[in-house]
Amino acid sequence: MQVLFFKVKAQDIEIKHLITAWQVTDTSQTHLAEKTYEELKVRSDSSKFQRKRKALYAWLDKHPDDRLKVRILMYDILGRQEYGKPVTHADYNLLAKAIEIAHSLKDNQLKAELYALFAQLNLGKPSNFLLYNLKAVELQRKIGFQHFSFVHNRFFNISYALFHTKDYKESISFGRECLTFKNVDVKKWDPRVYLFQLDMIGASYLKLGKCDSSIYFYQQIIDTLTKKPDPSPAFQKLWLGIARGNIGHAFIMQGKEAQGLPLVKEQLNVGIENKMLNNAAIAQNILAEVDFKHYNYELANSKWKSALRYAIKGNDENEQISALKGIAESYLYLRQPDSAQVYNNRYQKLKEKQTAEINASKLDRLSSQMAFDNLQGNYDETNNKLSREKLLRNFILIGIILLTIIAILIYSRASIRANYRQEEQLRKQKETEKQMLEAREQVIAFSKNILEKDRLIYSLNKALKSHATDAEEKNISTTLLNYVLVTDREWEKFKEMVSNAYPGFFVRLESLITHINPAEERLASLICLQLSDRQMASMLGISKESVTRSKRRLKQRIAIPEGQTLEEYICSLNSVYG
Repeated sequence: MQVLFFKVKAQDIEIKHLITAWQVTDTSQTHLAEKTYEELKVRSDSSKFQRKRKALYAWLDKHPDDRLKVRILMYDILGRQEYGKPVTHADYNLLAKAIEIAHSLKDNQLKAELYALFAQLNLGKPSNFLLYNLKAVELQRKIGFQHFSFVHNRFFNISYALFHTKDYKESISFGRECLTFKNVDVKKWDPRVYLFQLDMIGASYLKLGKCDSSIYFYQQIIDTLTKKPDPSPAFQKLWLGIARGNIGHAFIMQGKEAQGLPLVKEQLNVGIENKMLNNAAIAQNILAEVDFKHYNYELANSKWKSALRYAIKGNDENEQISALKGIAESYLYLRQPDSAQVYNNRYQKLKEKQTAEINASKLDRLSSQMAFDNLQGNYDETNNKLSREKLLRNFILIGIILLTIIAILIYSRASIRANYRQEEQLRKQKETEKQMLEAREQVIAFSKNILEKDRLIYSLNKALKSHATDAEEKNISTTLLNYVLVTDREWEKFKEMVSNAYPGFFVRLESLITHINPAEERLASLICLQLSDRQMASMLGISKESVTRSKRRLKQRIAIPEGQTLEEYICSLNSVYG
């Protein structure tokens, strides 16, 4: 028994510094927690980590504490990740619960850490990677970036995700902010992430045709590696080649082929040498385009085929598309239409696949954003429900008391009067009581209606806002609160906004339904926004049953593919246009 006692005490001593650090609630909490995670990176002893892990959960059983529960979970997941243990769906659920706990604790700093970890582990749907990085940055910005570590990683992740959905301007915006953290905390700065971010910005500028800006950022890579070479000679040579190759590409786009071609050939050679075949594919595609421009169709065709092989091995879909398009065009000029058709079919198929994936990703991002906002709303609703109900009850009670006092005073005053007016006074009293009851019912109904409208308008605002440009965003925010789709004027405003958010939706809808009327357009647009029947009824100023009947009539007017619901089919019209 004595041996067991000393063993428990020893374990408590071993985890005491962790418990102490994790109980801190001020803005120093994140950096203190980061210090406790650093010991995991040593990976000296897996059994020691497992021993601490068990001791921590045993401590939590004896000393229940929500904050400590969240911190232990984060330590557990990070530790298992360092020792090569896979993250499971159960961890996804545990982190979701931890976020809920942090929300109930009203600790945005702890919640920001959880968002960052959620994004780092890339749990759930692919869209979660972008969403939770964005949410982490949003909270970290509000609290102060100085209270967090590796903030630049969040910005790089956002820039990376946006680049791959071809949102180049947004990618550049977040990427440039990432670079501002270079000198914030040298110990917490990854120099390679800095180089990757410079590459992402430079590539985005190239995609936008802004060659001078692209050259500037790729020159920054060369200057950085020249000033402080990377410890790996292979990495150093590869990234100097990548930077010079992209500068060469920019020169060629500017018509300076003599300056650009040697640099692109260097990128090709270092890509092949380091087996970075996606970079070899990029360079070979550029060289093929130059040959094609100078009517060297045979040589261009050969280089594009080589680029295609590199791109397939390097799993680079963008370069495969470029190579396939080039091969098809060169075969046309070589008077080989059959071969041109074969490669053009492959090009079109891959291009359509990529476009569909990007559109699906953007739609999934919107859906995830709405789901996230609804989840946060549910957290707030749970935390505030009792106080709201109490406030409403007190408001009604005060109203009843005041109205009752008024009624009593009126009744007492009338009772003093002559007896012959007694019947008239009784009638007035009953009327007053009736008005009191109606007033209470109106207060309750009005309160409920306002709550429902607020939640609906909030969801619509978020959904439309994700698709709006900067200029449109302000207009949406200031006008959406006035929408109830009853009059034709209100509908035209709403239709215009939906058209801005989902280009082509109404065109597609009108092509499917002959002589479509405004009521059907309204219903379809609300179905597209994935509103419930109750919410649609509120927006249209009709009953829920009327919405159900209208949906039934609309379904009869559309040839819906077998196995799809009306809602799924209407939503698919939106996905066609992204």
